[in-house]
Amino acid sequence: MSVGVLAPGLLVATLLLFIVIASVLVSNLVRLRESFSWVQHTNDVISAVAGIQQAVLEAESNERAFLLTGIDAYAADFGRTRDQLVSRFESLRALVSDNGDQVASVDALRAVAVMRITQMQAAVDLGPAKLPQALDILEQTRIEPLTERIETMLSTMMRGEQARLMQRQSQLDSETFNAALITACLLILAVAGAAITAFLLEHQRALSRERESDLRLQRLQAELLRVARLGTMGGMTSALAHELNQPLAAVTNYLRGSRRMLDQSSHPEAAKIGSALDKAAQQALRAGAVIQRLRDFVGRGETERTPESLRAIVDDALALASVISRDRPVEVTRNLDPTVDLVMVDKVQLQQVFLNLIRNAFEAMRDQSERKLFVGSGPLEADMVEVVIADCGPGLDASIAERIFQPFSTTKAEGMGVGLSISQTIVQAHGGSIRTEPNPGGGTIFRFTLPLAEAMQYRHGPHWPARTEALTG
Repeated sequence: MSVGVLAPGLLVATLLLFIVIASVLVSNLVRLRESFSWVQHTNDVISAVAGIQQAVLEAESNERAFLLTGIDAYAADFGRTRDQLVSRFESLRALVSDNGDQVASVDALRAVAVMRITQMQAAVDLGPAKLPQALDILEQTRIEPLTERIETMLSTMMRGEQARLMQRQSQLDSETFNAALITACLLILAVAGAAITAFLLEHQRALSRERESDLRLQRLQAELLRVARLGTMGGMTSALAHELNQPLAAVTNYLRGSRRMLDQSSHPEAAKIGSALDKAAQQALRAGAVIQRLRDFVGRGETERTPESLRAIVDDALALASVISRDRPVEVTRNLDPTVDLVMVDKVQLQQVFLNLIRNAFEAMRDQSERKLFVGSGPLEADMVEVVIADCGPGLDASIAERIFQPFSTTKAEGMGVGLSISQTIVQAHGGSIRTEPNPGGGTIFRFTLPLAEAMQYRHGPHWPARTEALTG
């Protein structure tokens, strides 16, 4: 049996043993508490018996004092003692109600006591005025000693209750000894099981650490290969930027020349053609700016920031991304907080972030019956604004969700897997962070943060430098 299977089984068995031990200890505590209640019960019975014995003696004393002195107070005391005897017998019977023998003894005792009280009541009723008749009653008590019978029965009840207490205590001691012996054996087994389980778990952890070390080494090797690919891509990016700038500059010059030639012509559609040429030239210049910024970013790791309107950047990105959604329109909802509109960013790079995320959302919703995009913003602590981009597409695949921002991670057949990685680098270069989460209504939510322009200028002064290190923000 493997360690991974044996250790949990031993751990469960050890826990069960400790539960059994705790149950036995709790049972012993309950029995100990019962023994205290038994002692208290015996004391209560003995106290009640003694009270009855004392009441009988007081009744006799008051009877004889009244016959000798004729003082009514002794007769009154006799009446109170007689009435108390009734309640005392009821209390004693309730105390011994769990013992049939004792209940029978109480009933027999009460019958004798009633006979004796009846004799004394007859003597008291005769009183000193009929002393001879009363003395005859006293003479009869010497012939039939009911008082001695009462005392003997009371003593028998006390001894019986004490014997029962001793029996209970003896039984409890025996059960406690057996429980203690069983508990000790179980405790030894539990400690042994715990020790073996600890050894097996430590051995298993050692094996896990060894496997983790191997996996870490494999990940490091994979990371080195990825860094090497990124280095190669950086060099290619710099070279491509240099090569593409020249044809883009030529395209811009040709477009401007065509615009001047069109201004000198009398073509009926000159205004429309001129507007198209202006827009083409503007996009060519933007492409050149993107390539130049990318070249600077790859070459020197710097980014140029200026106060920009977040709403304007979003509008531009939506206009550029709408090209791929013309055949399948997307309903766009914007909720941008105007109080946090001005951000300190590199406009071109941030447009690229929005363009990547919005294009990804459009492509994800392309085959959906319902295509809705939400773009919103709101203030955060630490002088930051949070931007939210949410779609209602199929959502991220669980197999790639954890590494969505890693280079070359993509779910698109034609994708290169660098768009989100570049977006994360740009956001982090601005001092923010980016993350993704499932949309409760279906789809994906991207959240990223950006610094507010007013806060950055307040913190660094009105002449805060426009060029800062990319990775430090």
